[in-house]
Amino acid sequence: MTLPTFLVVGAARCGTTGLVEGLRSHPRVFVTDPKEPHYFALHRTGAAFTAPGDAHTINRVAVTDRDAYLALYPEQHDYLALGDASVSTMYYPEESIPEIKAMNPDMKLVMMLREPVARAWSSYQYMCARGFETETDFLAAVALEDERKAAGWHHIWHYTSQSRYADQVAALLDAFPREQVGIFFFDDLEHDYEGTLARVLAFLDVPAAPGAGEDIPRVNISGRPRFAAAHALLGWAVGNERVRTFVKERTSYRFRERIRRTLLRQDVLPADARARLEPLFADDVARLRAMLGADGPDWLTSGGTA
Repeated sequence: MTLPTFLVVGAARCGTTGLVEGLRSHPRVFVTDPKEPHYFALHRTGAAFTAPGDAHTINRVAVTDRDAYLALYPEQHDYLALGDASVSTMYYPEESIPEIKAMNPDMKLVMMLREPVARAWSSYQYMCARGFETETDFLAAVALEDERKAAGWHHIWHYTSQSRYADQVAALLDAFPREQVGIFFFDDLEHDYEGTLARVLAFLDVPAAPGAGEDIPRVNISGRPRFAAAHALLGWAVGNERVRTFVKERTSYRFRERIRRTLLRQDVLPADARARLEPLFADDVARLRAMLGADGPDWLTSGGTA
């Protein structure tokens, strides 16, 4: 069976979906479908999360059996790099690391990081956009985080915890040689998509290909619904397996993303929320800065805001 050679490990809402669309556009790179099988994080525990929507999202798509996971990869191929893009891999390093090493000790890990408050806000807006988040106030949703975690809600709901990168990054850097861990930033992906994609491909030892990464639309964006009725219909379709399968078989991912973008508006992070939350991450960002050095966006290198 074909083994993966790389993993896009996270973090969530840091541009991993957009990066994967670019990787998929390269003829010598293979990314699994689903892009997030969550195998390395959930191979031992399975997926039985309890939040609104979990039954027909993560619990449905997770592939937690080893043979079933490896069956996602082609047996015969000429790809130079093959992998998945499960953000849970980085969030649950104690589960992921031993299984990564057991499957492929030479695995390359692609990590995307984003300013922590902006990442948390994006995650909240994403769940609002999907119709699952019922709290209309961001800080009120953050206040429920521990309660939701204890109730078994999956990691996308861990708004502030997923923005605490230092322990996750340290675990991966301790477990794998530095040349196997590529650390990239949402900021660079936003400002120079093709250049960042080229650096990721170089890290994966994949040569450039004409057209790879060109005309990739913004995907998986977060935001609030523009039209309540249309959004309710979209939420119903997502929750209905027959309708969801029918639409996916007859439309492209990019088409569905264009529809989603027209139905959403992107709100600005409230200033009071940033003022409340930014100090919570100061120590974590300082630890991350000590690990990664001087290279990186302003929020990391000087402690500035996004």
